[in-house]
Amino acid sequence: MGITLRPLGEADIPDLARLMAACEAIDDTGEHYNEPDLAEEFANPDIELGKDIVGAYDGSALVGYWSVMPRGDGEGRKVYGFGLTLPDRRGQGIGTTLVETMLARVSELRSTGDPLVSVLTNGVSTNASQAELMKDFGLAPDRWSFSMRVKLGSIPPAPPMPAGYVVRVYAPEDADRWRGAHNIAFADHPNFADWLPSEWDQWVIHSRNFRPDVSFLVTPEGSPETIAAYVQTSEFDAFTEMTGKREAYVGKVGTLPDHRGKGLASALLRHSLVAFQEAGYDESSLDVDSLNPTGALAIYERVGYETERVHVTYTKVFT
Repeated sequence: MGITLRPLGEADIPDLARLMAACEAIDDTGEHYNEPDLAEEFANPDIELGKDIVGAYDGSALVGYWSVMPRGDGEGRKVYGFGLTLPDRRGQGIGTTLVETMLARVSELRSTGDPLVSVLTNGVSTNASQAELMKDFGLAPDRWSFSMRVKLGSIPPAPPMPAGYVVRVYAPEDADRWRGAHNIAFADHPNFADWLPSEWDQWVIHSRNFRPDVSFLVTPEGSPETIAAYVQTSEFDAFTEMTGKREAYVGKVGTLPDHRGKGLASALLRHSLVAFQEAGYDESSLDVDSLNPTGALAIYERVGYETERVHVTYTKVFT
């Protein structure tokens, strides 16, 4: 029986969660998803169900899938592609079919006037077969990033904030100014796309994984609405289900250009690690671009994070 493709809907989430778990057991990417996580992704208002998440079936068995997620706008608009093939079905051409049809969907989006400038997909750097498949379709390795982790339990007290600054917990009224601050902080980073309000709502402040009680803003003394630096924290219960440990994932950390060079990032990260420890987390992790122009990798290493995986981003720029 041949492979057939059909769109995935909410009723297919249990099958997709099982497929992802089977792949992660072999691929060891460090990424875990459960059914509530996937339900959140299927509810993304920036995708079109029926077209943007597609499964590959052998009879009634889901053996692979792909999805696309457009992000940003204007000259920074891009689309992220994701996909997996069941481990014991690899090497049978299923991955080729998935990438081919995923890129066809991207072409369809562009033909309707969507100003997409590039398509990106990620993987662990040791996955040689993925690298070869991406090469076949014109996606070249473009950026490398490090997944880093620190164990909690013996984190020393945090130093005070640098003179002239204070740290406070995120509050709901900070939401949009925080989005604006993040867009400014990362404007000079390669491949960055400004976060739109709908994206920020979906993936940050209204995400089931967001932990506002351990997300922090640094502000100048006497100016509580001016964001100088920040840490945004998430917790993924799928990780806890798989490992038995609670992880504080630092999804976003940044310092605004006018406030760099003052030690804010180091001080805020040390403050955050103490807070994570006091809140009962076992570990903290984060990801950082290998060519981060602010020297973030060295900062993370100084506060105790260690690299555990290297990921690569494959990119195809449209002309």
